Amino acid sequence: ASALPIILIPGASSDEAAWEYERSALSKHAPVTVVNLTAFDTIGAMSDHILETAPPEFMLAGTSMGGYVAFDVLKKAKGRVKKAALCNTTARADTEERRAQRESEVALGEAAFAKARQDDSAYFPFLSEASKKNKALIAKLREISLRVGYGCFKRHQHACATREDSLALLPTLDMPVLVIGGAEDSLIPPALQEEIHAGIKGSRIEII
Repeated sequence: ASALPIILIPGASSDEAAWEYERSALSKHAPVTVVNLTAFDTIGAMSDHILETAPPEFMLAGTSMGGYVAFDVLKKAKGRVKKAALCNTTARADTEERRAQRESEVALGEAAFAKARQDDSAYFPFLSEASKKNKALIAKLREISLRVGYGCFKRHQHACATREDSLALLPTLDMPVLVIGGAEDSLIPPALQEEIHAGIKGSRIEII
């Protein structure tokens, strides 16, 4: 039997380039598509786009905001998703505090967005201690962030801030699910991946 197609969903303020290593590795085993969600400003519109363009049955992997989108795809059409990987994400909606933080970052405007991203420390919340010293990785993150730009940043912050809670979905999932977390992730710490794993019967978890 031919391998099921794989759909990879990027995180906020990023595009296909964020998954290039994984796409390269996985495409040896199955057809791989990385969706571009830079034009959308709600999780619902993102998941609708995936379901409109995806094959009838597929495997799904989403990281961070891509995980929120994956949950929405599963809410709408989980019968089409045969396996899922949820990476560095949470099933919870934003807290009021996090929502306010997103709004204040957007309110600073385009010039402040561009200036902040010249500083390596802007990427530190997404990186392990070892990766904070990886200049090539930081340069790649900067290149992606500046390419998708402030407009995409604003749209994706709105999408993340207005997303629904997905905790009630977890016990209804009955396909193989892999949950991946980062041991040093300060933004979406491993406890939130442990929660997803605990909620999905038979799921597997890997904290890297």
